[in-house]
Amino acid sequence: MKPDTHASFFRFEHGNHVCVFYRDEEHLLSVLTPYVAEGLRQGERCFCVQKPRVAKKLLYDLRFLGIDTDNEIKRGALELHLAEDVYFQTGKFEPGAMMKLLEQAIDTSVRRGFTAFRSAGELSWAAKGRQECDQVVGYEKLVEAYYPERPAIGMCQYPIAEFPADVLQSVLDAHQLSLREAAPGSRHSSLYVCQGEFRVEIVADTRTDSSQFDFVVQHRSKGLLGWGAERAFDAAKARASALMS
Repeated sequence: MKPDTHASFFRFEHGNHVCVFYRDEEHLLSVLTPYVAEGLRQGERCFCVQKPRVAKKLLYDLRFLGIDTDNEIKRGALELHLAEDVYFQTGKFEPGAMMKLLEQAIDTSVRRGFTAFRSAGELSWAAKGRQECDQVVGYEKLVEAYYPERPAIGMCQYPIAEFPADVLQSVLDAHQLSLREAAPGSRHSSLYVCQGEFRVEIVADTRTDSSQFDFVVQHRSKGLLGWGAERAFDAAKARASALMS
C-alpha cells in the first residue's frame, strides 16, 4: 500500500458497526490505515486485533502519515493485539464473555478521556470450522444490536477467499454497514447501507485526489428510488438519506 495523507474515503459515526470483505492485505490496509488514523486524530481509543504482519505494516503506514505511533501506544490511544489474546482468553471463543469485555472497553475508554472506542478486528480464524462461524455470526448480531448510540465504532475484517458464500451472507445480514472492493484490482470501493427496506450503495474512486461519490438508493419492493453524485461523502450520504425519507 502507498498511504496518502487524506482522511478515510468513508467516514463512520459513533454507533456504527461495519464489516470489511477483503481479498488481500493491500486492500485491507487501504481501509484499515485511514480508519485507524482518523480515530487517533479524533481523540478515540483505537483497539486493533490483527495478524502480526498486518500490525507491522499498519504501524509503518501510520508513521508514513506523520503519526507518532510510539507516543500513541504509550498514552493508550493505540493498542495492537493478537486474536488469541483477545478472542480466546478462556481458551475458547465465547460471544457472551466477549460482549462483556466490549462493554467494559467502551466504558473504560470514555472514563479515560477518549472521545470513543474504535476497534478493528480480524476474524479469519473463524474460517477453520462451522462452529466458529456460527459463534462469530451470533456475536456480530449482539454487537450490531448494542452499538447504536454508543460512543464506539467497530470494524470487522473478513478475507473473502477463506469463507463459504453462505457464511459471508450471514455476516452481511448481521451488519447494517459493509465495505467492499468492487472487483480485484478495481479503483472503486463501495459502502453498502441496509436500513429496513432500503439499500444504499455509495461508491468512491479510491485512486484519485479529486474524489467523487456516486450513490444509488433502492427499495426492496419499489425498486430504484434515485441516484446521483457528490464531491463529498457527507453530501452523498445526506442526499441518499433524503431519498429514504
